[in-house]
Amino acid sequence: MAANAADWLAKQEAAETAAQAELRRRFEEGVLLGLQFRDARIALRLSQNELAMRAGSRQADVSQIERGVGNPTKETLDRLAKALGRRLALV
Repeated sequence: MAANAADWLAKQEAAETAAQAELRRRFEEGVLLGLQFRDARIALRLSQNELAMRAGSRQADVSQIERGVGNPTKETLDRLAKALGRRLALV
């Protein structure tokens, strides 16, 4: 057994296949995008519900995006970014 979480994670990453690495990379990108939306929302002192109302979306959608889950459309992300006074730039 690994000595700590970092050791365990390093061992898992070293043993993963190319497909597993790609899946992990995509998951990490979703989480990072969600954290950026959350940070922008908090900086404006908005609740998830307030942001959703501004963007014409649902609070549950905002919550899923901030947690890096779900499969939001580019249009939804664009509306949320605009409601936050930001521009969406997907690369």
